[in-house]
Formats: sequence, structure tokens, C-alpha cells
Amino acid sequence: MEKWFEIRKSGEFIKIGKRFGIDPMAARVMRNRGIESEADAGRYLYGSIQDLDSPAGLDGIDRASDIILEKIRQHKPIRVIGDYDIDGVCATCILVEGLSALGGDVSYDIPERLSDGYGLNVRLVKEAIRDGIDTLITVDNGISALSQIQLAKDAGMTVIVTDHHSQPYREEDGVRLWLKPSADVVIDPNLHDCRYPNKALCGAGVAWKLLYMMEARLQTSKGSLPSPEGCPLTMELLPFAAFATVGDVMDLKGENRILVKTGLRLLEKSDNIGMRALISACGLQGRALSAYHIGFVLGPCINAGGRLETAHEAVALFLSGDAQKTRLLAEHLCSLNQERKELTDRGVVQAMAEAESEPLSSDKVLVIYLPGTHESIAGIIAGKVRERSGKPCFILTDAQEEGLLKGSGRSIAEYSMYDELVGCSDLLEKFGGHPMAAGLSLRAENLEEFRRRLNEACTLTEEDLARKVMLDARLPLSYISEGLVESLKLLEPFGKGNERPLFGEQNLSLLSCRVLGKRRNVLKLAVASGTRRMSAVCFCDADSLLQRLAAKGGEDEVKKLMAGLPNSLRVTAAFYPEVNEYRGNREIQICITNMK
Repeated sequence: MEKWFEIRKSGEFIKIGKRFGIDPMAARVMRNRGIESEADAGRYLYGSIQDLDSPAGLDGIDRASDIILEKIRQHKPIRVIGDYDIDGVCATCILVEGLSALGGDVSYDIPERLSDGYGLNVRLVKEAIRDGIDTLITVDNGISALSQIQLAKDAGMTVIVTDHHSQPYREEDGVRLWLKPSADVVIDPNLHDCRYPNKALCGAGVAWKLLYMMEARLQTSKGSLPSPEGCPLTMELLPFAAFATVGDVMDLKGENRILVKTGLRLLEKSDNIGMRALISACGLQGRALSAYHIGFVLGPCINAGGRLETAHEAVALFLSGDAQKTRLLAEHLCSLNQERKELTDRGVVQAMAEAESEPLSSDKVLVIYLPGTHESIAGIIAGKVRERSGKPCFILTDAQEEGLLKGSGRSIAEYSMYDELVGCSDLLEKFGGHPMAAGLSLRAENLEEFRRRLNEACTLTEEDLARKVMLDARLPLSYISEGLVESLKLLEPFGKGNERPLFGEQNLSLLSCRVLGKRRNVLKLAVASGTRRMSAVCFCDADSLLQRLAAKGGEDEVKKLMAGLPNSLRVTAAFYPEVNEYRGNREIQICITNMK
């Protein structure tokens, strides 16, 4: 079920448009994104690296910087422990490359997804002890590794945790008792008492802030910090923080948006030969890069290494100075991503069949067991099932240990997945995450009880579960121009928290239609409203949409549409305008996302 809403926030759109030289409709979109004052609008449109929040607001970052710089001066061996996803890979590269450039004796390690699971584990700690490591620094993990960090401390190691995940806690008599690892320093914007304003900083963002603080400290020990632009190493590695911010699906608001906007510009001319090799292998060389390319083309290749083989390949891609090696690694990661896509497609078909069958079809929280599914793609499948069903979804599959299930969940805004897992923690072997996503493991015999308790405790309403189509405004086709499209481009990068503008129009006439794509997943249309005719494209299950049109207007009318003949079909569409360039020709078209 879908529910359509038009955002109706008021504002002086014409005045703001004149003030900043943009179309008033773009000003309205900004207001819909929470931009109220002229100062906010200026930062949103033209915010620079100098507008970032000071890293000094991250509790513990001063002390961590001092400790690490002293370890570098003493030539103590340092090991960075990352994670196997895009955020962990980028965070690892930032600190390994950065600390090495500052003179550090740095190595790194990353857990293996299948044999180790997420984050710091006993094997990694014991190997660090064996290798004589003096200091462990975790990136994108560590906040939940209480016993593992205690093991490292008992062995005499210095431990610094940099993470962004939710701080673990337990509840006693309705009171949260916060748990914190016994590290020398813990840096995490999501510590319950941390004053840092940006709670959506990713793990690589935290690592980048730490590097910035260290490079700045080398320039000045007191007073205000120099701008990041005055720290060449910090700027060189900023694209990795931007890459991870998009790839880890963090909110593109405030400083995250500035990080990504700046990082994308730097990414296009990156000196990192591994990044250049990846861009080339994905067919993007010489193109202007957007957040879309990170989220849906480049980033999945990095994640594919950690999913199907090892994340060490992705780290090696970015840290290697060998052009031949990086080319081969990039091509291999692209190949792995294609394999991952095929596995995912099969898994989604199986999962949707389960979700639509009894007894799961009446559940508000889906807990789906898919035996034989590669556990590394459980989260991707969960996300796609959530998109299609509108429900929070956990996908579980068999772990390597007999009798153990492992999996991932993806949630909706109205359901805090991490908090709900806390309520079932007695059934779980291990879990972690945040409100919108989580990972977990549990014994097979606890599966049905886990499903039952989640659903019994669920307070989601039918309104919460309805898939929402949020429109920025009604937009007549007659209003659309290249000037509007160019104004809307100033609102990029688009992503979570700064969604692409979406408009709606009623009573659109469908003039013609063609099905494109090997998978019949593209409709190329001509539409009209009043006297304005326009091309349109819709990425969808074409056959399913045509069936819906036939049910609404009749099969004969759909046949006329496919033949380009006059017909009676009229629809309400949600869309965004764009300029389509093909063989030197420019044409305004709308991209339809929803239709009814």
C-alpha cells in the first residue's frame, strides 16, 4: 500500500530564489529539507570545508591525538583494526595511509566476515599480541567489543576506539545502564553523553577527523585549529571519508553534505591509483561523479570483496602503489559485484515468497530464514524486502558453526531496530547496529521465539507501514525548464536525508510507450498535460506496470498506448525533471518513480 503526501512548508520562496539566484521551486525544496534561514540556505548551497564542525567536539579526540603522536615519536608499532564493509575499508585506508605519512610504524587487519564476524575479535587481539603490537586503533568498530578490548588491555596494549555505532546498554528496571569498553580512549559521536553535533558521522568520518586533529596538532599545539585546507594530508584523504559517508548510507545533512560535496570534486581528480583503477573498471573514467555513482556503482564493488571473499583486497586496492596490481584488483572486485548481484536477485525472490506466505504475511516485523543463502548478502536482501513490503525485515541464514544462524536487518524510520534487539538480547548470541540496520546471530532453536517476541512487542500501525511517497510540490509540465533543472542540481548531492526532489502531477495523458532493457525494466514514454508534451522514462517492472494500467483502463487502451495511438489512459505521476543528453542532443524529460 502507498500513501502520497505533499510537503506543505511555507516560506518566502521568491525572495530566497532572488537572493541566491535560483528558481523559487528549488527554494521550496530547500525549505522542505529543513532549511529555514538565509544563513542556513547559504551554507546548504555554498557551504565549504571551512564550515565543518570542529573535531574538538568529539570527546576524547584531543587525548587520542596526543597518545598516537607520542607513539609515532617513540616508533611504537601501531595496528589499525577495520571492518569488512565500505566504511571500515575507507576508515582503515585513512588511518593507515595517514599515520604512515606522519612517520608511524603502522599495520592493519580486518576480520573475515564468515569466520570472524563483525568487528574486533579474540583472534585479531591474540595476533596483535603475538606480533608485539603496542597500540590498537579500531575504526568503524570497537564500541561493543568489551571483552576483546579488555583482553588487549590485560596484555598491556594501548587501545583507542574510533566508532560511530550505537553505544551498547542493558536495561534494569526500565533504566538504561550504558556499557563502555575499557579502552584508553573511546571516540564515538553516538556515545550517549557525547556533545558532538553530527550524530550521523560515519566510521571513516571519525577516522578522518582524528587524522585532521593530529595533522593540525603538528602545526599548532594551542589555540584554534587551522582549516582542513591547510592540512594537505587531511585533504588528500578526504575523498575516502566522502566515499564511506555515501556508501554507508549516512544522512547527507550539515557537515556530511559538505564532506560529500567536496569529496566528490576531489575524487574525480584523485591521485590514488587504486581509486582511479576502480573508476576506470566501472566505466566512469572522465565522467562527473555523483553520490549515485558511489552508492550504486563504485561502492558495491568495494563491499563485494568483504562479502564474497575478503575485504583485504579492497584495502590493498587503495593502499597499493602498483598500477598493474590495482587494475587487476579493481577488475576482480567488479566481477565479484556482478556475482553478488545474481545471488541477491535469487535471494530476494525467495524472501518475498516467504514474506507473502502464511504465517509471515500477517507479521509487522519480518523474520525470514533463507537456508543456503550466502550470509554476506543477508543485509542487501533485507533492504530490498523492506523496500517492497514496507516492513522492517531480518534475513537469517546458516552460519559456519552448526546450529547457529546469522543475519542482518533493515528497518523503517518508525522502528528502532537496535532498541528492539536489546529487548530480545537474551535470545541472541551477538548483535549490534543502530536504529535503521543491525546484525545478529542466534541459535536455530530460538528463531521462532525471536520472531514471536519481536512481533508481540511491535507497536507499528498500518499508517507506519504504508509506503510513503513524499512530494515536494505539484509541478505542471509547463513549468519545467532547463533553468529549473540547473537550480535543482545545486541541491546535490542527493541521498539519505537530502533526497532527490520529487514532484507530482495529476491527469497526465500517456501518448506512447516502449519497453526497453534485457530484463524489461525500463519504460520509455511520451506524456502530455494541456498543450505541453514531454518525454518520460520509468525504471520499473514494465510488465507489472502495464498490467496495472490494463486493470485501470482496459487492455485495449494499453494496446493503443503501445502502438502510439490515441487512448483514454490518464495517470497521476511522481517524478523529477532532468536533461537527457544523447549523441549531442539535449532534451528535458521527466523520470517517473511512482504512478497511480
